[in-house]
Amino acid sequence: MIARGRRRLARLRPEDPREVGPYRIVGRVGSGGMGTVYAGTTPELSGYLAVKVVHAAHAVDPAFRRRFAREARLMVRVDSSCVPRFLRADVEAPLPWLATEFVPGPTLRHHVERHAPLRGGMLLGLAAGVAEALRAMHSVGIVHRDLKPSNVVLAPTGPKVLDFGIAHAAEDPTLWLRLRRMRRRVRDLRLPVPSALPPRPGRTRDSTGAGRPDLVGTPGWISPEQYRGRPVTDRSDVFLWGALVAFAAARHDPFGHGHPKVLARRVLLEEPDLAGLPPGLEELVLAAMAKDPAGRPDSTELLRRVLALAEPLLPGDAAPRTDRQRVRALLAREWTRVAARPPKPPLALPAWLPGGGPGRGTRRPPDPG
Repeated sequence: MIARGRRRLARLRPEDPREVGPYRIVGRVGSGGMGTVYAGTTPELSGYLAVKVVHAAHAVDPAFRRRFAREARLMVRVDSSCVPRFLRADVEAPLPWLATEFVPGPTLRHHVERHAPLRGGMLLGLAAGVAEALRAMHSVGIVHRDLKPSNVVLAPTGPKVLDFGIAHAAEDPTLWLRLRRMRRRVRDLRLPVPSALPPRPGRTRDSTGAGRPDLVGTPGWISPEQYRGRPVTDRSDVFLWGALVAFAAARHDPFGHGHPKVLARRVLLEEPDLAGLPPGLEELVLAAMAKDPAGRPDSTELLRRVLALAEPLLPGDAAPRTDRQRVRALLAREWTRVAARPPKPPLALPAWLPGGGPGRGTRRPPDPG
């Protein structure tokens, strides 16, 4: 299997920054609803760094700034080789930013849809690597909430879980009970309900939860309990782990495609498509995708069960290892032929275009000196 990442960075646009903190911005990596990710360089480090800069429309929102600062704090606490290494952040800047390790390689969705599903040791390596990343997050009380194929990169050393943009500290299971009691007391005293209170769980426009304004995630990649308006926990990430592994093996989404309401009903009522999974891994994915969160393993058990399936692929004469060491040994042995070199800088615009300069097929302008 050969997995190739992007070959060249996208050009910077006129409105893009040329410097962010101590980093020189070289090109664009991608952009989303929260911000734009750039490739940056610095004399102290070789290669690129990924620099995420929030959009100006969000930078003026104090609540958004607080969430962004929380994201930076969460990334510092996660210690896993399957999560990009956090480097630096400035949450007080006019446009807040954070810098992480640059991860070359295609996303899981890009590779599987354009080339081939994962099989054998590569599939087990993906399952183990993502489970190890979840174990590291959950061990410090973090729930990712948006695990999906476009948030996992096939890097040369193994899978890397990206995008903590909507990650949250694990919720207090008694929170909603205490809020309900508080609302009852406020109502009994005939006082106005404070606007700062979180929305009530389960307030939806239909039985699927597809119309909930506070629903976070991609349709079809949301756990059943979140569709029902219940608190999101570490078991929600385990459900999405199962969907991710099923996608990697089947080459299509486990609940298919369609209108968000259709996808919500499938997640709530139907079984996922697990074509292509080997028997042992299929059993584990079924357990991870149980409709009831209580029926799913936690991420620590999940990782150990994946490693048990991979035991025949691990060296038999090795000394006892920790789970993290066993994941590294599995990836070193089975995660092969991933050709993911850092992308080249973007081509310069032709000199005759506004903002153009030297590049392929253009002349270098004379030195102004």
